[in-house]
Amino acid sequence: MELTDIIRFTFERVWTTVDHALDGLTDEEISRRPNGHSNSIGWIAWHMARVEDRWFQMVLQEKPQLWESEWAAKLGMPADPNYAGGGMTPEDVDKFKTPTVQQIKDYSRAARQATSDYVNNVQPEQFDKAIDTFFGRTMTIGEIFGHVLCELNQHAGQVSYLKGYYQGYQGRVIPPPPKSQ
Repeated sequence: MELTDIIRFTFERVWTTVDHALDGLTDEEISRRPNGHSNSIGWIAWHMARVEDRWFQMVLQEKPQLWESEWAAKLGMPADPNYAGGGMTPEDVDKFKTPTVQQIKDYSRAARQATSDYVNNVQPEQFDKAIDTFFGRTMTIGEIFGHVLCELNQHAGQVSYLKGYYQGYQGRVIPPPPKSQ
């Protein structure tokens, strides 16, 4: 198994977990914030897609984000490439218009496909290449993959937890992995 296979598998597991958690949720449930300082399921899942889109399109490939070219307009939100959730205040989150479950799934799938296309073409020696990021620091491509996968995994857990909090225990939260071939 190659490193890129592990990366693809991990992205798929994260998004399978989120898709599974989103299934069966109402618009009210994905918009509900558990308290005034926490984010809703819909906000978290939207933010996850924004994180992936931003890092893999803008930072790693220096291309316009899918957000700018298509998804901001589809969701009726600002096309600002930095509108990704970071730095939002509780008041900003209060004003956030939560997309529908289907819109979140569609945007995340588009971001995932673009990421997969990039991963399919990245060579092992590229993981050590240093890139200037919007954080004002330099990271290697490998560090960026690790950072993004860690962040998405944490948020997938938050989404799954909140679904259980709202709807009660429903058995296995993470679907079983696909069988090896």
